Amino acid sequence: MSGFIGVDWSGAKGPQQQGIQIAIAKPGRAAPVSVSCADQRYWGRAAVTEYLIAHAESAIAAGQGPVLVGIDFAFSHPFHDVNAFYPGAKDAPQTAAALWAHIDAINTGQDHFYGGGIFTDPVYGAYYLSPRDYKAPRYASRRRQCELAARAAGRSPSPTFKAVGADNVATGSLAGMRVLHHLKQRLGHSVCIWPFDPIEMAADPACGLVMTEIFPSFHFHRVGFDPAKKAALDPAFLSAALAAYDSDGVAADFVPSGQDADEADAMIAAAALRFYAPDSAFWQVPEAARTEGWIFGVPAE
Repeated sequence: MSGFIGVDWSGAKGPQQQGIQIAIAKPGRAAPVSVSCADQRYWGRAAVTEYLIAHAESAIAAGQGPVLVGIDFAFSHPFHDVNAFYPGAKDAPQTAAALWAHIDAINTGQDHFYGGGIFTDPVYGAYYLSPRDYKAPRYASRRRQCELAARAAGRSPSPTFKAVGADNVATGSLAGMRVLHHLKQRLGHSVCIWPFDPIEMAADPACGLVMTEIFPSFHFHRVGFDPAKKAALDPAFLSAALAAYDSDGVAADFVPSGQDADEADAMIAAAALRFYAPDSAFWQVPEAARTEGWIFGVPAE
């Protein structure tokens, strides 16, 4: 891999989201560096998408291998618990790629890759616990296999159909799935979306981007640094966590940007991606992951 990009994501409405932070790590052990948006004060999902496409094109032109990207949203919904993303819904999508296209189509007219238009859909809105429908008659607290594995390892994200509360996962994930669909439409085989695409695609000189799902607080927890939010307050805490991933730390006066630990999350993600990538064990996942996705770095056993 020619570089490692961690993205702390947001599903909020609007052209810019203060919660989005990007950090990039080069091969070696230098500390990840935060990246500011060149065209506006804060990153927005459209700007992130163009940034990633530009990196893909540069990586292909340089011939040095693809850039490995980790973004913290769910790349898919639970499927294998009931053999359906949306049990009981007629003609519902059956593959991850079809799910991304389906969500994008339902949200036609929603700008900036916002995905919450599905909450008002007469069929699919009922599956999401959202501000539009707190009763959500078809909502269930379902878990993907990777989330069960993350829970067994000590840290699990919220259900992907939950769109309310501080642990809202759905809104960002829906927006992210629209972005994945767009990247596939724009880049085709030049982007490998793991684990839905075989990782062998990354060896193709025409591949410039490998996309993975991440869970930043898991990366902190995995090496014994809890709570992850402390990284926003204590540079020594963040530096020690980065060191656990064979990375240099930050300056003693480092003050992270973002609303929470957003910049720190992006930085730990970039360092963790660089650390995990050479180990083939992290690329081995159960067959269910081909439909549900997998959080990169979470052990499969």
